[in-house]
Amino acid sequence: MPVPIKTALVGFGKAGMYLHAPFIHADPDFHLAVILERTPRHAAQAYSTAKVVNTYEAILEDSSIELIVLATPNHTHAAMAEQALQAGKHVVVDKPFTIHAADAKHLRTLALKTGKHICVYQNRRWDGDFLTVHDILQKKLLGEINSIESRFDRYRPEPRISYWKESAALGNGLWYDLGPHLMDQAFQLLGRPESYTAIIKKQRPGATGIDYFDVVFAYGKLTYRIHAGMLEQDPTPRWLIKGSKGTYMKFGTDPQEACLNAGELPAGIDWGKEDERSYGVITYKDGRVHTYPTQAGDYRKFYRNVYQAIRNQQPFPVTLDSAVELVGWLERLSQPE
Repeated sequence: MPVPIKTALVGFGKAGMYLHAPFIHADPDFHLAVILERTPRHAAQAYSTAKVVNTYEAILEDSSIELIVLATPNHTHAAMAEQALQAGKHVVVDKPFTIHAADAKHLRTLALKTGKHICVYQNRRWDGDFLTVHDILQKKLLGEINSIESRFDRYRPEPRISYWKESAALGNGLWYDLGPHLMDQAFQLLGRPESYTAIIKKQRPGATGIDYFDVVFAYGKLTYRIHAGMLEQDPTPRWLIKGSKGTYMKFGTDPQEACLNAGELPAGIDWGKEDERSYGVITYKDGRVHTYPTQAGDYRKFYRNVYQAIRNQQPFPVTLDSAVELVGWLERLSQPE
């Protein structure tokens, strides 16, 4: 019988609590053995069988831990991942992998040297809407594609200046929060662009961190726009794709995160299924309108792939080369021209 991967979760904020712990706990091939929560409040109550510690050293020194999951502030990823590799652990790093490309390259070299895996948490590759868009493009349902818009807008006019994600430090803000997801999806669909234009800035009065970006990638005649802002009071489409035969428009985001935030567990055959009322619509040139069902998303597949990489040496979908390259793009586009 396979031995579960003994896992330590570092950080029990929103990412650790909702986007990692439930999936590790629900998968019988993992054992959520240790949780690092520096101010013990929630972890012990949520996962009574896990040991709660308040120092990273306690995890690094535990020889029984095989996998460390880093759900910590962005600026800590590089140093903590390096310590984990040097301690002989496999590592899952929440996005963004690192802030600087040089750190990402160093970790790639160190992973190869130690023979340990680094898996970057690009979970939105398993968003139902993204899987649906991939399907539409593969089937050429819209004909020759002219433009793709991928938006992730919110309405939060008052900056949360005390929240680390909205601070002025490099690596925080909306670009390093949503940029890794939207750019990774673009590269998965179309590869690397020929050129780009980018506006990445602070938009709200009083904002200390980046809260707006609008980036357009050029692929010949096709343009792919990724956009996120915090001042969009009216709903904007998550996807808008225009082609020679028709247009696909989809509102609403993948339901998994909302379900997790509400305390639902990632289990059952209906996990990740979207309400039919949120399905996207294809409008053809002749006026026909077709509701296009959204595929079920499934973040559980991320940790399934982690298990296969560690236990069976299967290739991990988010390759280290692609993770390193993505950090390079994040860093490059965030620099003033």
